[in-house]
Formats: sequence, structure tokens, C-alpha cells
Amino acid sequence: MNFNTAHFYESFIYGIKYFPNTLKLVFIPLAIGLTLGTVTALVRVYKVPVLYKLLGIFVTVYQGVPIVVALMIYNLVFMLKFNDLAGFLHIKTKAADVDNIWVGIFALSLTAVCSISEGVRGALMSIDKGQDEAGYSVGLTKVQTIRRIIIPQMIPAAIPTLINHVVGLIKASSVVMAIGIIEIVAGATIPSSRTYSFFEGYVAAAVIYWAFTIMIEYLAKVLRRHTGKFRRNPYD
Repeated sequence: MNFNTAHFYESFIYGIKYFPNTLKLVFIPLAIGLTLGTVTALVRVYKVPVLYKLLGIFVTVYQGVPIVVALMIYNLVFMLKFNDLAGFLHIKTKAADVDNIWVGIFALSLTAVCSISEGVRGALMSIDKGQDEAGYSVGLTKVQTIRRIIIPQMIPAAIPTLINHVVGLIKASSVVMAIGIIEIVAGATIPSSRTYSFFEGYVAAAVIYWAFTIMIEYLAKVLRRHTGKFRRNPYD
């Protein structure tokens, strides 16, 4: 098999062109996952009545559903029911007017919430229970204890797991091509439909993903190096 450098370069340029879509598919779900995932983990670790059981069931069940299956379900529901819901809410927007990248973001966000919540929960459970008692003993409320003592200690423990989830999100973002969203892989293989050089197209996509992942790993190393600097005296 001959490797055509010109076809590779063209595929690489097309992949970079759609790189912003991949950024949206990674960082919007990541932000949602970090926020809701942390809340979910706190609710489960501190056993908030009723909610912790419901969230535990949801996370367990949802993690058993492949992302591509969930994506297809959401896309079908979106296409079949969005216009009805918009009409009920007296919204003039139609399904055809909405970029279906938001369906992909929704699917990836739920996946991120579940996976990140488990990582954060593990980090929270690694902290000695005596830390909570220490906070209560000096007059801090439960919320103050969590915010000023538990979370600062949880962050360094959670970073390695969270980085794995970020890398997982980067790789999972490619499945959205199943519903017609053009991201790195779909973009890099656009020229292949004309040149029939699919090998070069997929190699170009792989190179972009490798570069993206290396950048994330480097930022993670910098973050781990400086995490200790963000610690403060919890009793200040």
C-alpha cells in the first residue's frame, strides 16, 4: 500500500477545519460533567436522603448503555418529538433549525456526568473521615467543611482519573459522526470520498487526535505540579 503524502496533507487540513466542533463536543460536556458530576458524587458520598439512591441507580444503569446506542436514541427522539415540544411551548424553532451537534453534546454530557461522578466519588472516599470531624470541631458547617477542607484535598486525588475521563471524551467525540455531525474523523475523510485514499484520511485524523491528547496530558502535568500551591489553611 502506497502512502500518498498529498492526500494525507489534504485530509489533515480538512480534519483541522472541523477541529472546533470536536472542541465543543469535548469541553462543553466536560464543563457540565465536572459541575453535575461533582454534585452527584457529593450527594452520594454524604448520602442526601432519597437523592443519593436515585442518583446511584441512574449512574449504574446509564453506564451500562453504550454511548453510540444512547446517541442514536436521543437523535431519534429529537427528530420525532422536538417539533411537538416546540409547538406545546409556543416556540417557533423547528428541528431543522437546530444544529444536531447539540444532540451529541447532550449525549456526551450525560456520559461525562456519570463517569466523572464516579471518579470524584472515589477521590472523596479516599479522604479520611476525620477531616470532616475536624471541621465540625472548630465550628464549620457541613458545607463549609466540604468547601474549605474536603474539596481542596479531593482535587489532587481526582486529577489523574479526571484526565483519563477527558481523554475518553476526546475519543468518544468521534461517535457523533453516526448522526451526521462532522468532527475530526468525518472531516478528515471528506477528501477520501473523492480520492478513495481512506488510509491517509484516517491516519490524518489519528495524528490530530494524538496531538490533542498530548496537549491535554501536558496541561495535566502542569496542573498536577501546581495543585499543591492552591491549597490553603482550611481554618483561615
